[in-house]
Amino acid sequence: MKRLLATAILLALSGQAQAHDGPQHAEHHATTPPPGSNEKLRAPIASADGLEVLISDVVIPPNATVPRHYHPGEEFLYVISGSAVHVQDGQDDIELAAGDSYVIPPRAAHSPRGGPDGARAIVFRVHRDGMPERILLEDGETPPPEDD
Repeated sequence: MKRLLATAILLALSGQAQAHDGPQHAEHHATTPPPGSNEKLRAPIASADGLEVLISDVVIPPNATVPRHYHPGEEFLYVISGSAVHVQDGQDDIELAAGDSYVIPPRAAHSPRGGPDGARAIVFRVHRDGMPERILLEDGETPPPEDD
């Protein structure tokens, strides 16, 4: 399983992973995708029933704040350009710059903020098959407990 996850991360970082509904071959994209989470791959994990992986190219515009949300699984990110501030309920803000990586635990409420030049990150998520990528939260709302 570790080898599968490492291979998927390397593919995403090298630009080899493509959207789940298209061919999975090398294609070079010279432009920055639009703001938001641009899904590049969604696929089941063959060695782990009921789990899937999502790989996204995430762009946060300069000084923009992403609405407060959580993910139904772990989120692994690698900042490839710019900077951002990771704002997570219950912890100090964390500044992330190009070359930094960070792990966000499952169901952690957060709302990242782009730095002065914005931020771009490759994000790798592992969660239950068929769940949405993110779930938005209202002010004061907390993620529900995980139902096993």
